[in-house]
Amino acid sequence: MTATASASAGTTPSASSSPSANPSGTPGGAALVHCDIPVPAGDALVIGTVTGDPTYVIRDIQDPANAKNVCRFDAAALSPQFASSTQVTYTTAANQIVKADLVSGTTTVLAIFGAGFGSGQYSMSPDGRSITYIDGNAWHLASPSGNKVLTTLPPVPGRGVSPDEDDSFLSFSPDGLYFALVQTFRGTGTGPTAPVQVRKASDGALVYSTSGMTMGVWASVPSRLFFRDSGGTVRRWDPGTGVSSMLPVHWISPKSSPDGRWIAYTFRTSSGLGTIGLYSVQSNSVSNVTPAGRSGVRFLTNDLVFYSGERACSTCFGGQPTPTGVTYIYEIAGATEVVSRLSGVLDAWPHSTPPGI
Repeated sequence: MTATASASAGTTPSASSSPSANPSGTPGGAALVHCDIPVPAGDALVIGTVTGDPTYVIRDIQDPANAKNVCRFDAAALSPQFASSTQVTYTTAANQIVKADLVSGTTTVLAIFGAGFGSGQYSMSPDGRSITYIDGNAWHLASPSGNKVLTTLPPVPGRGVSPDEDDSFLSFSPDGLYFALVQTFRGTGTGPTAPVQVRKASDGALVYSTSGMTMGVWASVPSRLFFRDSGGTVRRWDPGTGVSSMLPVHWISPKSSPDGRWIAYTFRTSSGLGTIGLYSVQSNSVSNVTPAGRSGVRFLTNDLVFYSGERACSTCFGGQPTPTGVTYIYEIAGATEVVSRLSGVLDAWPHSTPPGI
């Protein structure tokens, strides 16, 4: 699971005055998600929005031609994600990270975070027993054995943001053995203050750190962490062999398929518009799959990739392209693109599937 921090120019952090979390959880009050029908077991699911309605919904896409909404979120549920096929997580305006059960309607407060840049960014372990999150400058791991601060990260200086270069990626690996932070906002520290860190899920111990990297994503099984440098060379961290240099791919916001075979990403053409590419984890090769004017990939299934249309905009912030309002779904097997009824996608379930690599 991937959570990306929102950023704005001149934002500065402030540490939480009273960070707290209970690994066992405490009751979280009324759920902010409501299901009209039981969520079908084993179906492919998406959290997103449908064209014409800003409400976040859980949508069953097992049969894409007959997709249907099964649950809806209240507006107070922020950044919802799947914890399992029957549980979701979200943050609230009260700075809580909440897990809600779609069957029973019960909720659990997993953590409370304070103010600060990136505060509330989190990832849950695949087994649902641990959560790692940012609280001000403190990076936490809460598990059945307790809640501990892994490290105190450097503060974020006030500065501008480059959407194509800046990122904050925090996620457990699909196999649940590690979790990683790959971010560009907190300076160039080393070791426990480095901008890129990989830690063991079992105890939070630091196993790898570096700097000068961005745009991280887990892929493959066993899990490997991919990221790139500012020049556009992709690197791969492997728990057994360490770091290797891969292809020169200046990717933006990469996302991996549930089976770990593909990484989809945006890259800029000479016109400045985005195009969608696919990186094959198995063959270390790339293919460009869409015309210019596409960005913001999300895998819906192993074979279906969602993204948005964009057009040039000379008057927009930094000359960045602007959305057209049209979204698409690309089928890898058939190499075909169709217009989507989904207007936005935050997450898809399952997060990981066999076969692995």
